[in-house]
Amino acid sequence: MLRPRKKLTRREIKEDTLVTAYVKTQKFYQSYSKQINIFITVLVVILVVIVIMAVSKRRAESTAIESLGMAEHLYFSQKYPTAIEELKKIVDLYSGTKAAGRATFLLANVYFNLGNFNSAEKYFWKYINEYSDFKIFTASSWAGIAACVESKGKFLDAAEYYRKAALKFPDVFNAPDYLENAGRCYEMAGDVEKAKEVYNYLIEKYPSSDIKGSVEFILKSL
Repeated sequence: MLRPRKKLTRREIKEDTLVTAYVKTQKFYQSYSKQINIFITVLVVILVVIVIMAVSKRRAESTAIESLGMAEHLYFSQKYPTAIEELKKIVDLYSGTKAAGRATFLLANVYFNLGNFNSAEKYFWKYINEYSDFKIFTASSWAGIAACVESKGKFLDAAEYYRKAALKFPDVFNAPDYLENAGRCYEMAGDVEKAKEVYNYLIEKYPSSDIKGSVEFILKSL
C-alpha cells in the first residue's frame, strides 16, 4: 500500500523555490559567462570614463574661467586685437563650458565693434546654436544678428530678427528697443503696415517705456 505523500510546509516550498532559482541562475551563468563578463567589463569601463570626463570638465571649466578673466579685462579695455586672440583660445580649447559660451558672445561683440559684421554674425549664431544659457546674451545675440544683417542692407531680414529678439524674450530690459528697431527696418524695407503693427504692439505691451512717446510720434507720421 502506497504511503500518502507528505504535504510540504510553506518554509519547505520557499526553500525549494530558492534552490530551483539558484540552480537556474547557475546554469544561466555557466551558459553565458563569457557574455556576462564582457558586459560587466564594458559597464565598468563606461563608468570610469564618465567619472574621468566629469573631473576633466570641472578642471576645464575652472581653467577657462581663469582665462576668461584676463580676456574680459582686455575686452573692456578695448584692446580688441589681443582680446580676440584670448577669446578664440577659450572658445576653441574649452568648448561646451559656460566660460566658452561667454567668450563666444564677447568675441561676436568685439568683431561687431570693429565693423567685421560677417565674423560678428558667425559668433552670434554660434552662441545661439551651442549655448543660449543666458537669456540676456541670447536676446542680444538675435539683435546682434539683426544689426549685422541690417549693415548689409537686408532690412526685411533685419526687422524679423529684431522682432524675434523682442518676442522670444519680452521681459529683457531692451525688448522695446528691439521692437523699435524692427519697426524702423520694416519702414526701410517698404513694409509700412508691418512697421505700424510692431509700433502699436510696442505701445500696448510697454506703456511705461521711455521710447513710447517717440514711437507714437513716428506712428502719426506714417
